[in-house]
Amino acid sequence: MKRISFYGAAGTVTGSKYLLEVNDKKILIDCGMFQGNRSLRVRNWEPLSFNPKDLSAVILTHAHIDHTGFLPKLVRFGFDKEVYSTPPTFDILKVLLIDAAHIQEEEAAYRNKKKISRHKPALPLFSTEDAVNTIKLGHGIHYNKWHTISKEFKFRFINAGHILGASSVQIVMNDGESEKSILFSGDVGKYAIALVSDPSVPPESDYIVCESTYGGKFHPAVDPFFEFDQLLKRIIKEKRILLIPAFAIGRTQQIVYMAHVLMKQGEIPPIDIHIDSPMAVRATNIYKAYPEYHSIDEKFLVGKNNSFYGKSVTLHRKRKSSKMLNKLKGPAIIISASGMLTGGRIMHHLTNRLPDPNTTLALVGFMVSGSLGRRIMDGEKNILVYKKPIHINAEVVQLEGLSGHADSYEILHWLEQVKKKPKKIFITHGEKSRSVAMAEQFKKERNWNCEIPELDESFEL
Repeated sequence: MKRISFYGAAGTVTGSKYLLEVNDKKILIDCGMFQGNRSLRVRNWEPLSFNPKDLSAVILTHAHIDHTGFLPKLVRFGFDKEVYSTPPTFDILKVLLIDAAHIQEEEAAYRNKKKISRHKPALPLFSTEDAVNTIKLGHGIHYNKWHTISKEFKFRFINAGHILGASSVQIVMNDGESEKSILFSGDVGKYAIALVSDPSVPPESDYIVCESTYGGKFHPAVDPFFEFDQLLKRIIKEKRILLIPAFAIGRTQQIVYMAHVLMKQGEIPPIDIHIDSPMAVRATNIYKAYPEYHSIDEKFLVGKNNSFYGKSVTLHRKRKSSKMLNKLKGPAIIISASGMLTGGRIMHHLTNRLPDPNTTLALVGFMVSGSLGRRIMDGEKNILVYKKPIHINAEVVQLEGLSGHADSYEILHWLEQVKKKPKKIFITHGEKSRSVAMAEQFKKERNWNCEIPELDESFEL
């Protein structure tokens, strides 16, 4: 018996959790947090459809919170086996989970202090202790190295681009009667972008679980350096504050690297860059340890801890230093997490900067439906931040060239390299309309058999 169940990232981009069962053995691929509107977030508090104690392992495609953020709660509920990832993903996870726990604890304390929570009291999804216990279970495995969990499961990681250490995962299942292989795409990165290598050619597999973040959409044919260069020239000329919400891992480093290159090439004059994300500061050092996992010139990754950023960058680790940015005058760049405006220090910058017409808010990544970032992207002018009403006078722009996700054409190109037609492709990790669009494209272009799973739906393999 071989079966797959979809307990997240079905009809939505977040909360990735795929349960594989072979006979009486079970493993989980990704263990993400649901993000976005309240109807999604409450799922993080609902009972699981499986017992964590029954799992033989968890395999992670990459470190982003929508793929890893539920792990500490899984551990709290009794999971105590190994968590497999690439070595850089594991090192990023050490930083990310502790930071996420601190943010949740601080925000719960803030909401309780201000009495602005509908819950009495507000609680973090998981604690720092939960995060520490989770990190103890981590085990790093490099790309293309087969690892056996049991006689039922063996797997390997394949480079997926996207961010440092991100992978697709191929798993071979053996129920004693036959072997079948299944490939989980993870988040597939764009081709020819700064910092990360192109996704590797995917291996032939009987089944494929494929993301559809940008299903049916195509990134504009724009050079991300040119797009960013044009924006920065205007920011400098008009002496504006450029506020960029960005993932602490991947996107922050990409933005600063590009600004540094533009300054070094003489395309723009020096501009002060402020990174207000303790996690981003710590995560950047991980790039130094894994030169084989990225495409950065090593001369930018030597010397002192902030040498990756250059002299124009100021790193803000402490809250007091972060608050000083409220008085900052342009031209300057402030980069802060979280990227989808779901929490973190960026929320305080929104309160301070969005009413100011001399601020430009640049949205550089995917914004899940219902998130504050998506609502602002869609043109909403009156928002609530910690229940405080904010009217947006700031300019809002979108830098589509900086997306870390492959678009529909790039996903198709990635999969077209698989010569053997899979038995079935499960389309996940996308809003329903995006998954439908991708399935239709696959059927039209390649005549592939596609399935769009519902949440909690299971399939025999």
